[in-house]
Amino acid sequence: MATKRQPYWRTFGTPTVLVLYRTLDGWRYAIYFAEPSGVADGALHEHVAAPASEPGIAQAACHRKAEELTRRHLEVRWRASDQPDTWTGTVTSAGPSPAV
Repeated sequence: MATKRQPYWRTFGTPTVLVLYRTLDGWRYAIYFAEPSGVADGALHEHVAAPASEPGIAQAACHRKAEELTRRHLEVRWRASDQPDTWTGTVTSAGPSPAV
């Protein structure tokens, strides 16, 4: 029996929080989703991969990554975290889900 697979972006829920942190090897991110809940994480491999890259550039790359994964326009408000070299982005607005 054949089944129809859903596009990958349909498996992610609505993004709620983006976490960005600097490591010795470069920048890493985690994107938290609701309905259905889940997490996507990884390393930024663009021109911001170097740990010396500015936080604003890494935040923009993380924002782009979240939009690529969800195929939605997102508005994100960033703030510094209590932890050093860590920023948290709150998704304040998410565009409509993509059509199948």
